[in-house]
Amino acid sequence: MPAAIKAARTTHTLEALRALARSGKDATRNARLSMAPSDLEGVGRAEAGRMVGMDRQAVRDWLYRYNAEGPGGLRNRPGGGTACFLDDAQPAIVPGWMESGPDVERDGVVRWRVRDIRRKIEEVFGAVYADESVRQLLRREGFRFVSGRPEHLWGCAGARSAFRSGFRSLAMARVRSAFGAFGASRPVEVRFQDEARVGQKGMMSRLWARRGARPRVVRDHRYGYRYPFGAACGARGKAVGPVSERANTAAMNAHPEAIGAAIAPGSIGGVVLDRAGWHRSRDLAPTANLALLELPPYNPELTPWRRCSNIRGAIA
Repeated sequence: MPAAIKAARTTHTLEALRALARSGKDATRNARLSMAPSDLEGVGRAEAGRMVGMDRQAVRDWLYRYNAEGPGGLRNRPGGGTACFLDDAQPAIVPGWMESGPDVERDGVVRWRVRDIRRKIEEVFGAVYADESVRQLLRREGFRFVSGRPEHLWGCAGARSAFRSGFRSLAMARVRSAFGAFGASRPVEVRFQDEARVGQKGMMSRLWARRGARPRVVRDHRYGYRYPFGAACGARGKAVGPVSERANTAAMNAHPEAIGAAIAPGSIGGVVLDRAGWHRSRDLAPTANLALLELPPYNPELTPWRRCSNIRGAIA
């Protein structure tokens, strides 16, 4: 019969061990610590095990750990887990797939989903993953499941960039051409106009993207219900905003009239607006002190009338 294993360490007194067992936050470790004083007092392993809810073999195994490492050896140790199916270099390839996006002809999808990445990993590397494992892999590589920024199907990034960089020249040229010599010596007040609907809104689907990024995706822009109109001046911090039941030429005719009345005395106004049909109608009545500056086609996000402080002071 093998010799009995006893608690051989004497670094801690019985009172100190019991104090450790009472004070720790790890309940499992505390139970194991309660075993050592019982053993040092000569209580048998079977009885010590019943006191702390262990069998004789478990008491023996934990006494080995206690003798070798002291109280710290009685903590739970996480297991190694399942080995990764991919080698060290292969997970680094997945972010490239995510950032370049799928090929519709080759991959058969327009944006990556977890099931699509799981299938591609199996096709390329021969590793079969569960959906949750793919999610964990993407999170480790810095991706999160976020909603994308809407972009029109025919939007042009180059036109947006050119409009932003040359905005001052474009605005001044449009206002001066509209008013001629009358407006050459007058200050120009630029307002950014847009309208929004209150009611049903199309939903944006979520997609995997690197943390901190918001990729652009096509969104359905059809809408209805009530329309608050707004035109804000970042330099003065002023805005006007009637609410209409329709977004049409009749509503738009009332809006420039309100804007013109709010322009600073002695100034002329330039209104930046998108190319909605009621903004370009032939029936749109002119306003004496306003000139209209249209945005590039299919780029309505260039009218940030709620954030016009970003361009404060662009026009003197």
